Amino acid sequence: MRIILAILFCVLSSIASASDVRGIFFQPRESDLTIPVENWPTIFTLAKTKGFNTLVIQWTAFGNTFSSPKNQAWLKDRMLEASKAELKLIVGLGGDPEIFTRLKQPPSIVGSYFRKMNEANLLLAQHWVKVLPKDAISGWYLPLEIDDRQWRELPPRVELTKYLKRQVMDLNAVTPLPVYISSFFTGNMTPERYAVMLESIESQSKVYFWIQNGGGTNKLMALERDLYISAITKCAGYAASGIIFELFQQTQVDSNFAAKPLSPTEMNKALQQKSPCQGDNLFFALNYVIDFTDPK
Repeated sequence: MRIILAILFCVLSSIASASDVRGIFFQPRESDLTIPVENWPTIFTLAKTKGFNTLVIQWTAFGNTFSSPKNQAWLKDRMLEASKAELKLIVGLGGDPEIFTRLKQPPSIVGSYFRKMNEANLLLAQHWVKVLPKDAISGWYLPLEIDDRQWRELPPRVELTKYLKRQVMDLNAVTPLPVYISSFFTGNMTPERYAVMLESIESQSKVYFWIQNGGGTNKLMALERDLYISAITKCAGYAASGIIFELFQQTQVDSNFAAKPLSPTEMNKALQQKSPCQGDNLFFALNYVIDFTDPK
């Protein structure tokens, strides 16, 4: 009986901890390198004060921007400061500025691209485990975003699932931590087919899905977005692991993304949102909540 109770306690504890994630995304950009270093401890302390308990670093490699030893050291310092502010770290791995172009290639070529991505991410994970304090990292984030257009057909989806299964397994060999990935929808699949796709990928690969709610990009109307969110949050059946609530309003719709923060009233309302089914609550992004140049 004691063994059964101990197992039940562990299960309930893991469920509770999963629903305790209230994270804010930090998307490192080249312009952040010019922010005075003394601002960053204040920024992360403010994030903690505003009720966030987790910092999700979107990527720790993105093209050439953060590939140099100097900039890797800059990222390390920021993560140490966030950890000192009592924020758990979910560390993003490699991002590719050309990824959407690369993914338009035939599935066999995409499969080769994924193998290279897996190797690069493993090297990054090994690096961060080595240079960050033990237990500082509470999960990994894969910057690859899964949409409802690129992966509608089975052949590319097979390659994607194969890659994610291998990536999760290899990262678990580095250190056994949850591996997260985000997904977004723009009306290219029905909500039901979209939910089935995510459930299939997640069950096979063991990756955890966070769904972007689309409130900032406004590519779909609110009622349309609600249909998708409802489809992927069936608490008695399949439910995505969490929702990413967008804290911006997109101002430019071409390939050069531009956005502005929500108004103070809209921001307060947006920050009160909660994921259904006791899922993780994520918000995008830190720079819309706190002014990096004048944190207060």
